[in-house]
Amino acid sequence: MTTKPSAVVSNDEMPSPRFLVVDHRVPEQIRQLLDEADGCLNMGFTTGGTACARRATDVVLETEGVLTDDYSASLAALGKKHPSIPPTLFTVLDLLGTGDDSLPVDALKALIAIVKAITFEIYVLGLERIESLEYLSDLIGSLKRDTVPGRPSAPASAAGRARRD
Repeated sequence: MTTKPSAVVSNDEMPSPRFLVVDHRVPEQIRQLLDEADGCLNMGFTTGGTACARRATDVVLETEGVLTDDYSASLAALGKKHPSIPPTLFTVLDLLGTGDDSLPVDALKALIAIVKAITFEIYVLGLERIESLEYLSDLIGSLKRDTVPGRPSAPASAAGRARRD
């Protein structure tokens, strides 16, 4: 008798989402702070982890040129600068990213993940999008109009237009 595979998925056996591993394209200071926040979280040092995650957020805001005395306004400006980032992340970051008190473990874990998701979007996906668009632009720009099938190289004649219509 063979046993059926379990429909229950164990999160311990699944690989971490890509954004949780801080990419080398994220600025060094932000990477260090996020690594430190992770280390503190793993050791149960929620005060240090909270401080590092909040400082990483400040460095992102500063690096992106949107840091002001008003934290909420800074987050709103970052959201406008990077509209592909879901607004929900900024809402939760506004709740967890302020204050001097340390966060409980689950809230700290969420804060670190949100900061990582935002940095991934800005410094990894954003750059990948730009690289893809530049490549495609160069590729399209290198096409010679007379070598594209079905496209006349000179202005369409009346007979050519009639054929297409």
